[in-house]
Amino acid sequence: MFYCGQKTSSHSLADRLKKNYYKTLKDTSVIGMIIMSYHDISLAYGDEIISDFIPADMNVRVLEPEKAKRTFTDLQARFDEILLNPVDSPPLEEMVKNRQRPRIMILVDDATRPNKHTKILLPLLFDKLFSYGVKKEDIRLMIASGSHSPPSDELLENKILGPQIYKDWKDFVIVHKQTENCRNIGTSSLGTPIEVDIDVLESGLVIAVSDSEYHYFAGVAGTVKSFFPGCAGKETIARNHPQMFDKDHGFKPACRLGNTAGNPVIQDMIEMAKKTKKMVPVFDIDAVMEGEEIVILNAGDINSLHELVLETLKPLRIVEVKKGADLVLVSTGALSINLYQGGKGFHAGWNAVKQDGDVLLLAHCPLGHGSQNYYDTMQEIKGMDLDRAMDHVIETKCSIDNFKIGNQKVVDLIRILQRCTCHMITEMDKEELESIFQIKYVRRAGSIQDSLRTWLQKYHEEHPGALVFVLPDAGNYIDVKNR
Repeated sequence: MFYCGQKTSSHSLADRLKKNYYKTLKDTSVIGMIIMSYHDISLAYGDEIISDFIPADMNVRVLEPEKAKRTFTDLQARFDEILLNPVDSPPLEEMVKNRQRPRIMILVDDATRPNKHTKILLPLLFDKLFSYGVKKEDIRLMIASGSHSPPSDELLENKILGPQIYKDWKDFVIVHKQTENCRNIGTSSLGTPIEVDIDVLESGLVIAVSDSEYHYFAGVAGTVKSFFPGCAGKETIARNHPQMFDKDHGFKPACRLGNTAGNPVIQDMIEMAKKTKKMVPVFDIDAVMEGEEIVILNAGDINSLHELVLETLKPLRIVEVKKGADLVLVSTGALSINLYQGGKGFHAGWNAVKQDGDVLLLAHCPLGHGSQNYYDTMQEIKGMDLDRAMDHVIETKCSIDNFKIGNQKVVDLIRILQRCTCHMITEMDKEELESIFQIKYVRRAGSIQDSLRTWLQKYHEEHPGALVFVLPDAGNYIDVKNR
């Protein structure tokens, strides 16, 4: 077993496998008289960690970039530093004291994002604003929901803010809704009407609290995406997103994980963010996470931070391999609240798998498919071959005039299915998953661990010597040489 990004001596590897063998003797699986042992590899299923399920004699490679090292020693000191010396911006205190209106609007990610950075940074930011003389009643938290459904109180408390912040600030929360309370401030060079939440535009200062990650068609999430689509109107999103589509490829080649050069979707967002800054002062605090920890933290101009993070993320999120795997195991962890979000794991696996290979996704999806448009269009193409389905969706669902949010997921899933067979461990309904979304349901045989053991043992018997990649983080981009 090899771990990408780690130096593993033959001695340490032998020790690891030996340790794994004796470890699994405590929790043995007996098939006839054969004692099964398993690789010491774990994946997340929702908030649960599943371990010891890949047969030890499978050819496995865990794909992880080199772990990011924290660029500072003391978080509070780093936070103070970046607010005092931000990138291409006056210090936050100066912007606070020079604001023309009392209200300060803090933009916060919705429940489709991890929000680990949110829970860490908001208390620091509140303390800092109070030290500048800002009154609590002049602060509002806007949940930048974009086109997503408004979060429930339960999600707001436990997934977005955390119990303590929710308790203290729930009466100061505004949830952005794309169909309400938006004002047009112009048009982008691509013809996108720029509609922004009026509560944002009528604030004295907007502070975006973002974390930057790779995005499957915008290239990079965070920074400018806090505004577009985060606080944008329905018409803005409906006009911006169709820029991704291409009849021959599904998505334009430039619209991919980690790429912003020539990417019309993100370039449009960048331009719209610049126009918005002319209407209201904006300050961004942007984090890069490694697990539960902030490892990189910057503040300042939201467009400048977008440019800064592009090069920062590359070594932390890209893994290069010589060839695609026969089977890719991937998890979307706590992000898999529904198929709309959790299905990003299939996109990650699609980048890593060979033609006609298999991807097995762990995504619990307690909220089902997550998008009625996604569901309806998949139902509409039911029975079509994949090439015809792609043509139909691109022609009838993806133009500027007829696009609806959710149909980009259909295009992405079709091209994934054109390369590989998709399998899923999930709480979703089996009939819906297989009949509508053409994803094979992995039968639950007892626990999640037991189900995975059974499925993988069968796969191993049918595909001896198969190369297996494990992707613990679906946000990483697996770059297959010469693809």
